[in-house]
Formats: sequence, C-alpha cells, structure tokens
Amino acid sequence: MASSRTVTTGLVTAIVLAVLYLVASLWTPVTALPTAIVFLIVAYGIRQRIAWNAYGGALFLAALAGIVVAAMARSPAKVPWGTAAVGLGLLALCGLLLYLAGRALPAPQSHRSRGIWIALAAVVFLLPQILRPFSIPTGSMAETILSGDYVLVRPLLGTTPSRGDLVQMRYPVDRSQIFLKRIVAIGGDRVRFSKGTLILNGSPVNEPYASHKAPYPDEFRDNFPAAESNVTLPRAGWAEWLKQNTTGGELVVPSGKFFVLGDNRDNSLDSRYWGFLDQSDLLGKPVLVYFSVNLPEASQNSPLPPPVLLHPSWIRWNRIFKTL
Repeated sequence: MASSRTVTTGLVTAIVLAVLYLVASLWTPVTALPTAIVFLIVAYGIRQRIAWNAYGGALFLAALAGIVVAAMARSPAKVPWGTAAVGLGLLALCGLLLYLAGRALPAPQSHRSRGIWIALAAVVFLLPQILRPFSIPTGSMAETILSGDYVLVRPLLGTTPSRGDLVQMRYPVDRSQIFLKRIVAIGGDRVRFSKGTLILNGSPVNEPYASHKAPYPDEFRDNFPAAESNVTLPRAGWAEWLKQNTTGGELVVPSGKFFVLGDNRDNSLDSRYWGFLDQSDLLGKPVLVYFSVNLPEASQNSPLPPPVLLHPSWIRWNRIFKTL
C-alpha cells in the first residue's frame, strides 16, 4: 500500500511539473515547452510502471539544479539568494519524490532507458555551460542583434577575439552589467571617425552591419576623437586621457586592449564614451539567436508581460535559430 502511494505521488509530481512548464511555455516556449514534454514522458513512464522514467525525471531535475548552481557561481553578486534557495529546495523535493517512485516500481529489465536518461541529463547540464543564454534589453546592436532577441553565447575560454568579432563583455564602468558589442580595433590600431565613418589605420572600413539612424549629427560621436564631448563621459578620466593621447586626430589602441562599438552607431554606449577593454572584460562570443520577440511598448516595462504564445504576431519567426 505504501509502495502504491509513493508511485502515485511520483506520478502526480511529474504531472504537476509538466503542467507548470506548459504554462511557462506561454512566455518562454523554446526552453519551457521541451521541459514540459520531458515531464509528460516521465508521467507516462511511471503510469506504465517503468522505473527508469521516474529515475530519469529525478536526474533531469538534478541537471536543472546544477544549471542554477553554476549560474549562481558565475555571478554571485546578482543572485537573489532567497528565491534561489526556494527554487533549489523545490527541485530537490520533486527530485526526491520521483526517485522514491522509481524505487517503488519493479526493477528495470533493460539498461537502454537508463543510458538515454543519463545522456539527456548530461546534455541538459552541459549545454548551458557551453552555450549560455543571454537576453537583449536594448537596441545598441541593431540591426545585427535586436532588443527582444534571446541569444546563445559561447565562452571565449582564453581565446583572443579578432577585429569584426561580436563579443559579450563586462561594462568597465559597472562590471555587474553585461553588454554585447563588436570589436573594431585591437592593440596598435589607429582609430578615428569622419562624419560617422570608421577610419582604421588610415583607411575607411566597409561595415555593412553598421546602421546610422539619428536624424541629427553629433560632433563627438561622428568625428571621434577629434571633437570634445558635449556631455559628461561615464568613465572618470576618459575625456582627459583622450586629450592627452589623440595625435593627428587619431587614437592608437594600446597593446593588449580592444576598442568596441555597437552596430547601431548613433545609439550605442561604447568605447567612444568609456574607453578600451581588457581581455579579462571579454566573456564570450554570441553565436545564435534562439528566440526573438517584439513586445509592444506598453508591455516592455511590465513586471509580467503578456504570454507571447497567445500573441504569435509578436514573435519574430524569421530570427529564430539565426546564426550570428
């Protein structure tokens, strides 16, 4: 009797998880919908008295918990510890209930399903370590990357990026903030702008990805670094550094440094305003847009925006799985 109650509890746990993730898929279909399908399979397997479906669900939850812990370890300062503790506690409880259900079911006769579940859990845990998700809140990289895009970022792992590479980076003025920009110059390069055109080492650069949308000119932005800024620059000492190190209207990038720009050249907070990046500021390389949504302006600042799957016209279908 106790064994039957344990199996029933595991079945109910799997069904509840499937329903919760189905509801969550209305907002985040690319990640939540596959997870809901996994727990529907778990529930079906428990109903069919397949022990490794219950064990597999527990392993899957352990992988999800591992993803959360890894993300917390990477950015501990940004972790809402109370919420994270509750979430991890719920994952552990559900995992335990599924594990106990597996223990209460007949011993499996085949090792095939065990291998499938172990492989799935390993992929689920390792994939976010290799390709990390990142959402785009601003349009500084338009039209290459749009506000509302969800991208996968590959960690650099010690490799040095080149000119033209897109990079994920820490904002040097506030390293808790993460931006995406494009490297346009490296150590030793001479940089200047002429009427908004990038001049690198004395030659204009053909940049089909760069966009210019401002209806008005800006002397500092468009003719950097020859013109003085008419606004206070966010990095202390950068304006004075420019005065002392601009020669012949050009700026030489110091050895080991990187000069980055947003592709939306007229609306981007980038190296023109706060200076160079170190290798340690560079985190990864964006490789793929896995989802994209264009929320109405009225919903953009809402604590809980409307579910996008109920508004398919908001989804930029042509950008899903777009490589970068």
